[in-house]
Amino acid sequence: MDDILIKPVTKDDIGIWIDLSREYDEYIKELVSDLTHWYEGNETDIAFSDYMTAKIEKNEAFMAIDDKECLGIVAFSKTYNRITFFTVAHNKEYESVGKILMDYAFNQLNTSLDISINVIKSTAEHVRRERAFIEKYGFEFTNEELENGVPVDKMIKKHLKSLI
Repeated sequence: MDDILIKPVTKDDIGIWIDLSREYDEYIKELVSDLTHWYEGNETDIAFSDYMTAKIEKNEAFMAIDDKECLGIVAFSKTYNRITFFTVAHNKEYESVGKILMDYAFNQLNTSLDISINVIKSTAEHVRRERAFIEKYGFEFTNEELENGVPVDKMIKKHLKSLI
């Protein structure tokens, strides 16, 4: 991979973000037959379009690019100290792009506190690779939840306690 840059996601990038998210549709369909709640929200979860807009406005969404091509996106919540979106494009080198995105997120979040991330419960190879990658960063399974109607595993990276 040539030079990979990180740039803030803008409203002009929403179509790219949706396309990247759609790469996961087949895995989500393994878990739920209807993607309506995943994209349009429900009584407890906001619509994906509203989520993207909020992350952009809060400067909490970033894209890895190479020659102006999207390689992956990470979004997070500084308020809740969690990674809320983490995806590497299917046709890209997962480890190198994932490392750049994860390191960037860690630099934005408070690593002296626990950090959480949700991973869909799919057994598809791409999702298994994602889960293994996330586990390499010290995240551990804590419990199952529903995110926009889709079963996910909540994973936590415990903060390191100071010895002082």
